[in-house]
Parts: sequence; C-alpha cells; structure tokens
Amino acid sequence: MNQTEKKILLPVMHILLWVVVFVVPILIFASEGKPILETLERSTMQLPFFMILFYINYCWLIENFLFKRKALLFVLINLFLILLVSNLKFEVLFNVSFENAPLPPDKHPKTPPKGFVYFDFVVNLLPVITSIAIKYAQRFFILELEQKEMAATKLHVELQHLKYQLQPHFFFNALNNIYSLIVFDPDKAQKSVHSLSKLMRLRLTEKTIVTTDFPTEVLQVEIAPLLLITLVENAFKHGVSATTTTQIHFSIKSDEKMICFTAENTLLAKQNSDLYSSSIGIDNLRKQLNLIYPNRNAYTITTEGGKYKSEIVIQI
Repeated sequence: MNQTEKKILLPVMHILLWVVVFVVPILIFASEGKPILETLERSTMQLPFFMILFYINYCWLIENFLFKRKALLFVLINLFLILLVSNLKFEVLFNVSFENAPLPPDKHPKTPPKGFVYFDFVVNLLPVITSIAIKYAQRFFILELEQKEMAATKLHVELQHLKYQLQPHFFFNALNNIYSLIVFDPDKAQKSVHSLSKLMRLRLTEKTIVTTDFPTEVLQVEIAPLLLITLVENAFKHGVSATTTTQIHFSIKSDEKMICFTAENTLLAKQNSDLYSSSIGIDNLRKQLNLIYPNRNAYTITTEGGKYKSEIVIQI
C-alpha cells in the first residue's frame, strides 16, 4: 500500500466509524418504538461530544501520556474530560426539548440525575476506549512494517558485505584467466588486461593517502554490524583518482553515551556532492539508522575546502 492510498484510507475509515456511531443508536431506539425524530435529535446532539473525547485522545493524550508511560495522568485527565462532557451534554439535553421548545424553569433539574451520570459515564468511555484500540492497532501495524523493513535492510547489507568478500576472489580468478589467454590468444589477453585495469581503477594507488584517527582505548560500545561500511565505501569510491593526489580520512570518537564516525575524502573536480547523498547505499543507511536508532542518530554531510565530509552520530 503506497502513501497516497494510506492518506485516502484513513479519512474514509474515520468517516465510516462516525456513520456507525450515528446510525446504531437510532436503530436501537427505533426498535424500542421511540419516535424517529427524537432518536435522530439525540444522536445528532451526542455525536459532537463523542468526537471531542475521541480526537482529544487520538491526537494528543494517547501519544503524549499513555505511550510515554504516564498512565495515571492519562486516566485523571480523561476522568475530568468525561465529567466535563457529561455536564455539557446534560445542559444541552435538558434545556432543549425534542419539540423544539425549552423546558419550563421549574421543571429544569439543577444537577444531572444519578441514572444519567452513571449511564453517560459508561457511554463516554466508549470513544476513549475506541481511540486507544485504534491507536494501539496502528502502532502495532507500523512497528511490524518497520521490523520487516529493518530485516530487509539487514539482508541487503549482509549481501553487500558478502559481495565485498568475493571481490578479491574475482580479481585473482580474472588474473588466472588472463594468464591462460596469453598463451592461446595474446590479443584477447591484452584487451582483458585493459578491461580489468579499468574495472580496478578505484583500487588504491600511491596517489591516495589514507589516514585514520581511532581511539587508543576501545570502549565496550556496540552498534549494529556493517552500519558504517557505506561511508567507507563511498569515501573510496568517490575519493580515489588515478591522476590526482587525494586524501581519505576516517575517525572515530566515542564515550559511554555516544559514538561518532567521520569519513572525509577529497572532492574531485568532476564530481557533484549530490552523487553521494542520493545514492541507494546512503538512502538505505538513513533508513537503517532511523529504524535501529529512532530519534537517537544524526547523519550530516558537508563540503568545504575541497573536502567531502560525512558524519554519523549515534546516541547509545
């Protein structure tokens, strides 16, 4: 399901919910022989109160209190809201008769009857419980999707790592094949050497200077495996030239609460910094960071002084 379908489906589900809430009481009271007009007016007047309770919980209270383990405060606020809504509903229902004429002052009760209070309290709990059920269902559905996406991303990273391990074997197998061709077909061997040299143009040469700044004392800090390899790969992929002297620098800073990894390479003249940030590997890295370390990561890219610098900060 794409984002457009989700945006359409959610309002449709809410509309159907309120249609059901509006129609069901009418059908129940009509089956008991009560006038249709009276049941219609009752349902119309009660619907806004139900919507107020539902959307205050759905849009604010559940996210900010219940999901953040402030259950007691969540319950107290809802009790206050339910009592407030009950009193407002009492004023509306008992000040307006269903013959569209106000009740006489001497017949107007000053406080809600006990039966009304108890029944209305239970009725007002329904939109609160419904909002909680819908929110938890949505949260479970989103978490399930995120877990599947994280598993797919992890599989992709593992396959990439396997590809890196296979690359040296490919290189030596290619050399052996070229060695055999030299005897049988020298011309084809010459072309193969040329093709292999083009393929291996990103390998390190004397014109590439690699430096590191890693801590001498390693703290017992664990992060997701292969998380940083994309930045390392990009630094070599875009920072190596056969004709220009380039520099590649990696650094790690860490303490008990965070780890910071920085990859920096020479920004070559013909390359655009957008090539780095828009690649599939970088997109997957951003997704992986947000899935594994939600609200606890920062990924920044800067280009300054002919250098391309990418940095990841993870709060442990």
